Amino acid sequence: MSGTNGHAAGAGTSEGATALDGLRVVEIAAGRAVAYCAQLLSQFGAEVIRIEPPGGDAIRLAGPFNGDEPDADGGGLHAAVNRGKRSVALDLERDEEAALAARLIGGAALLVSDWREGERTSSELPLTDAERWGERFPETTFVSISDFGMSGPYASWQADSHIIEGLAGFSYVSGDPDREPLSAGIEISDYFAATHATIAALSATAAARRGQRTHVADISAHEALTMTDDHNLVVWLGSGVVRRRYYSRILPGYPNDIMACKDGHIAFVPVGTGHHDFAGVISTLLERPDMKDSPIFTETQTRNLRWREFDAVALPWLARHTREEIFRRAGELGLGFGTVPDVEDLLGDPHLEERDYWLEGPDGVRLTGPGAIMSATPQRFGPAPALDADGDALRANLSEADGSGGAA
Repeated sequence: MSGTNGHAAGAGTSEGATALDGLRVVEIAAGRAVAYCAQLLSQFGAEVIRIEPPGGDAIRLAGPFNGDEPDADGGGLHAAVNRGKRSVALDLERDEEAALAARLIGGAALLVSDWREGERTSSELPLTDAERWGERFPETTFVSISDFGMSGPYASWQADSHIIEGLAGFSYVSGDPDREPLSAGIEISDYFAATHATIAALSATAAARRGQRTHVADISAHEALTMTDDHNLVVWLGSGVVRRRYYSRILPGYPNDIMACKDGHIAFVPVGTGHHDFAGVISTLLERPDMKDSPIFTETQTRNLRWREFDAVALPWLARHTREEIFRRAGELGLGFGTVPDVEDLLGDPHLEERDYWLEGPDGVRLTGPGAIMSATPQRFGPAPALDADGDALRANLSEADGSGGAA
């Protein structure tokens, strides 16, 4: 089923050639970042064969589940990050199973996994040795995604996204200055690492097609998230100044902040044509023309230092108005405010609905769609596979092959 903009509107396979047609990718299951990277490659049309342990991996058991009943094939996270893949269950600690995996990998352009999985696999799969990898699989690029990369003092350490957020500097500046730091609330380091890894995988694929094979691409989630900070690290590198946890109150032009209003929150970001007359436009928005000449409206530095006085004027007005009212009025005044939606708001968002963004998954559950629409090469969203759904077929094809790593 196709949407009005040429991309898949349902969970089925979209028609037409995809961007990565003919590209085979093998994924050795190793967490969310690995799964999401392989999911993006599948979404762009690559054939992804997911190698999982016999009982399934942690993603299958993560949920959420309908009715809170655990189901290895019915979890929400599995449905989101394993769409369109093939599944084979192999015990990679057994030489004969690892040999099957090796033959699949030898016929693939890319392997996506975590190099630390090599500590739990047969020597058939030298995931921990970049030089040996190139000798063993000369036509396959290994895209390794781990917490801290394959080298360095933290290489063997393990961390979750909350720890990596702290090490990348995010926690130091997130949250109210009078309270504890705030986490992003989702595993952002996994998704950023997966995105970086996808770019690396595409770059390696393009280079290979020019005859330049990259044997190993080493992705560190810590480094990926650190690179994402476009302000704090740059300020320190340029001036030696360490930004403290004061929200945007230390940035020029306060307020640039998320503020509470009558029915939720609004992004109070005075950019746009109206920003050139901050005092006039904001005093009009807040219905306080009497304060148009007040220093907290006319002087940026004063407003930064006396932000509590500004909040005392702004917050009561915001509390009397809804997000929609504030958003519309700010737009009329040339200000680029934004509403802060919750999940229910996103599911009913008319813009996303118009672009056929939401896809229908199993049991009528809606799943996220493509982040970009490509007119010439539609993206593909097949269902997430049942555990070992393709195991018999892949084993049969490998047994018929000549042992050279041919297609299965």
